[in-house]
Amino acid sequence: MSWPLVKLAEVATINPRLPKDVDEAQEVSFVAMASASEEGSLLAEESRVLAETRKGFTYFEKGDVLLAKITPCFENGKCLRPNQIRSQIGFGSTEFHVLRVDPEKLDSQYLFYMVWSDKFRWLGESSMSGAAGQKRVSADFLRGFEIPLPPLAEQKRIAAILDKADAIRRKRQQAIQLADEFLRAVFLDMFGEYVTADGYAEADKAKIRDLVDYIDYRGKTPTKSESGIPLITAKNVKKGFVDVEPREYIPAENYEAWMTRGLPQENDILFTTEAPLGNVALLGKYEKVVVGQRLIALRSKGRVTHEFLMHLLLDPFVQGLIMNRSSGSTVKGIRTKELYEIELPIPDIDRQVEFSNIYWKIKSLTQNEFISSGWNEDVFNSLSQRAF
Repeated sequence: MSWPLVKLAEVATINPRLPKDVDEAQEVSFVAMASASEEGSLLAEESRVLAETRKGFTYFEKGDVLLAKITPCFENGKCLRPNQIRSQIGFGSTEFHVLRVDPEKLDSQYLFYMVWSDKFRWLGESSMSGAAGQKRVSADFLRGFEIPLPPLAEQKRIAAILDKADAIRRKRQQAIQLADEFLRAVFLDMFGEYVTADGYAEADKAKIRDLVDYIDYRGKTPTKSESGIPLITAKNVKKGFVDVEPREYIPAENYEAWMTRGLPQENDILFTTEAPLGNVALLGKYEKVVVGQRLIALRSKGRVTHEFLMHLLLDPFVQGLIMNRSSGSTVKGIRTKELYEIELPIPDIDRQVEFSNIYWKIKSLTQNEFISSGWNEDVFNSLSQRAF
């Protein structure tokens, strides 16, 4: 059944103002951009006094939906489901849009899933304006955006179905993450003597530039399409694995022109050069694949295995070195020449190979989880597409 389309401004208020008669002595919840996850969850909040927080931050309330407006947070899905903060009133980063539903017309959880959907993000990304690295989705885009509006009871039913599907999807992802945490523990047990909180112990050392060749894909990403050649972007690269969602593509006819910079290979290490900075993962097996902007591919020259190097780059001490060489205020990024100057410890290659063998044994055991995770992603996205 098709539902009537209405402009979002007809059923919700975009960026509401703080009431004038509010008690300024009350405690409020403060939410930084880093406290909103790409899964819509609240990771942390601070307690503050309203009078000390009202200026310079974005006002919202418990039942509102928060939506990141700046690149790449918007494209990565940074959004906050309603009813998660402790206080009735909250304040957050100025890079949030606030969406407040008319409760007689629109369900807030239904609205969350709508603005969290891949299609909405794709349309929002196309509407962005501003300088490179500072592009934002405008409030006018949100006000004029047309949404399907079923009866309120049907909205709640749709949101409940998506809640269940999303919970199953996240459990599969958690199983995969547990396997990655186990591998990090194995890595620490085997190589913890080389990397400590204070730096490197005695070991051969080398700068990253001497260990890898790289392909820099940080040019303009090709025009996207609904099918064609898979496009891997920074939002697909998690800590240790490439997530297939969100799935994006470029037209097949654009592949040859785009790939003049070199072809990515299976097990290349993908490294995110900004927001989120420093995530790394091994590229899987693709017949053809395009690696998008904000990513570079690192390919070992032979002194390190890809599996060892990936986990070494994820080590907290090395992550600190990466952050120390980054630049930018709103969005942290690192230049390739700065990354290349970082020095790493190089253990015996036989020991690295031993770790790589363990890595692939664990990965083979979790392969069914990856397959199930992909299937659950397909189900969730299918339900979301049908709803919106």
